[in-house]
Amino acid sequence: MKNEKSSSQRYGLGQKLAFGQGSFAAWFINSAFNVWVFTFYFVAVKLPIMYIMLAFILWTIWNAFNDPMIGYLSDRTHTRFGRRRPYIMVGTIPILIIEIILWIPPTNSYFITFLYLLIILICYDLFYTSVTLSFDTLFPELYNSVEERAQVNTIKQIFATIGLIAAFLIPGLFIAEISDKQGYLINGIVTSIIVGITLLIGIIWGTKERKEFTLDHQHEFTLFKGLKYTLKSRGFVLYTIMFFLYEYVILLLGTVVQLYGKHILHSTPFMTSLLLGVMFIMGIFTVLIWMKLDIKLGSRKAYMIAIIAYFIPSLWLLFIDTYAIALITVIIMGIGFGGMLYFIYLIIADVIDEDELKTGVRREGTFFGITNFFMRLAMILSIVTVSLVFTSTGWETYTPNPGADVILGIKILVVVFPGIALGVSLICLYLYPYTKQRVQEMKQELKTLHEKKMDKVQSQ
Repeated sequence: MKNEKSSSQRYGLGQKLAFGQGSFAAWFINSAFNVWVFTFYFVAVKLPIMYIMLAFILWTIWNAFNDPMIGYLSDRTHTRFGRRRPYIMVGTIPILIIEIILWIPPTNSYFITFLYLLIILICYDLFYTSVTLSFDTLFPELYNSVEERAQVNTIKQIFATIGLIAAFLIPGLFIAEISDKQGYLINGIVTSIIVGITLLIGIIWGTKERKEFTLDHQHEFTLFKGLKYTLKSRGFVLYTIMFFLYEYVILLLGTVVQLYGKHILHSTPFMTSLLLGVMFIMGIFTVLIWMKLDIKLGSRKAYMIAIIAYFIPSLWLLFIDTYAIALITVIIMGIGFGGMLYFIYLIIADVIDEDELKTGVRREGTFFGITNFFMRLAMILSIVTVSLVFTSTGWETYTPNPGADVILGIKILVVVFPGIALGVSLICLYLYPYTKQRVQEMKQELKTLHEKKMDKVQSQ
């Protein structure tokens, strides 16, 4: 009875809150980065869009090696701090510095500015992956039961949504105009301070490591063997497609939302940020609803409902041009968005659980390393999508008064392309093998496996 209790409720609420607020840091800094870096370099620095697109493409090539490698190394790491925690500690300070120097590029030539952006992107991803991948891998590793994962995932998504809100609202307090370079720098400094405090809390009180997985770094998988084996999993391939498309939707919206607000709704940067802010706030209010649906229906069915609930009201954004109606629309969209945010980082845990049953070890680092790579690939596709739409409408270089074709292009970027991505996600969910019944069966099998692992560790 003692082992059963410790397995279902291993950690207290304080630890769960400290761990969950790591999602605030990850989503705050990365969302602020993704939303504002394109606008800054395109509008404020006036770097031609082809240079920006090239920098992002080269960045993705780097990610093809960086993200899976860090994930694999964390699986094989064995220190007195654990497998994951050292990577958070090492990556924190550099990521805070990069968040500041990102906004002070040299501007004496397009090529020099391009090189600066490329180097910043590469360094940012190296240390951001080191920090956030470690938090991601600890979630399915620390919490195993359906109920506890639902509880901690709810905490994580509430903090993540607050981070998203902060990423859109806080910069708007300092960036009066999207061409104001000084405002971006002030925002970068403020962001670094907030994220630094949050990560410190997470490192001290939130990141723990379970003793029964102490020996899991001892496995036969090399980097490429592990990647090959992982990609043979049908469930993981389907999840990766869904994750890629989810990130594509978020990044595409983040990239063009300020342009949508300025040229269609004629709103200020802060007012535009407020649109996404209220959608995320509505997402927070609905997280508890999605948690209950998760337990009752299973993640697969509930995620389908969330996607549909988001997409249907988003269609209205094609036809409106007034701020008040847009505000009402995104509030309704927020109901479905809350579910999408809740499920996308939860359902991968089932994939990892099944892998542990097959291999005998937990390899979260390898799985999240691959998904992180596709997250960056989604960023490239979002930039390429924007580039193709803008160049086809004659908007290769930013001008303050675009024509009707550009206005239509921005609307299509906000609604049509995300709609296609979400439609493909629904097909993947239909094929997804982890039904509610299958997940419950895996939990029972894992309980037995973890008891055997603990016995082995204690016998060392």
